[in-house]
Amino acid sequence: MGFKTSIICITNPFPAIEDRKLLDEPGFNNYIATGLTDFDSAMYPGDESINIGTYNDCLVLADDYILTGELENLSAPEQLCRFEQKLSSLFPGSEILSVACNSTVNYHMYALVVNGRRVRYKRIADGFPVFEFGEKLKEEDEVYAYSDIINGERMFRSPYKDDLVYDMTEDQMMEDFAFGVAKRHLGVMISHSEDEELMETEFRKYLKPVKKGSAGKSALKENIFSRYFKKWLNI
Repeated sequence: MGFKTSIICITNPFPAIEDRKLLDEPGFNNYIATGLTDFDSAMYPGDESINIGTYNDCLVLADDYILTGELENLSAPEQLCRFEQKLSSLFPGSEILSVACNSTVNYHMYALVVNGRRVRYKRIADGFPVFEFGEKLKEEDEVYAYSDIINGERMFRSPYKDDLVYDMTEDQMMEDFAFGVAKRHLGVMISHSEDEELMETEFRKYLKPVKKGSAGKSALKENIFSRYFKKWLNI
């Protein structure tokens, strides 16, 4: 099964902040409430919405790569992007974890901010090297434990089999890395049987009013992933 996911998790989201302020601070003041959805739909909404809910005592923002896409354009990985800065100000002392993945190109990215400081950043996709900053998280170490250097390249074996065949590259471990790191805050592993309650959790959906003739969601996604898709398609 393929996955496309874009979420931001915030631990200890206190003081409690209304959705309106949460949207206004990062600059989404024109988004309007359109109803309810669940996490299963919100983790990749496909409609440029921002969806807000709580799970495992964490505040969760699920979007369409609108927020996590900002982390693609950092001039230096230790820098905080705009929404990380805003959320750090709203929730001082919290961990802010952004996780995104797109199985079409084996893309996964995650970024962790603690007390307003970048602690970890990692990004990789099919045909692209690992780009990272900071010490590996313990959740990552659990995945790297299934790797070895083979002919000068880090290769991985399946964590679900007993054989020692190292035949997978790091980008092919997308779900293990992305969802393993997300479990740090969610408490459950997306794509496993333990995620049933999470998938059914209620989220509040907010959408930007659509203007006639707007290019819409396709232009947004192309902008974020264009370089990965172009290399994947040999363009």
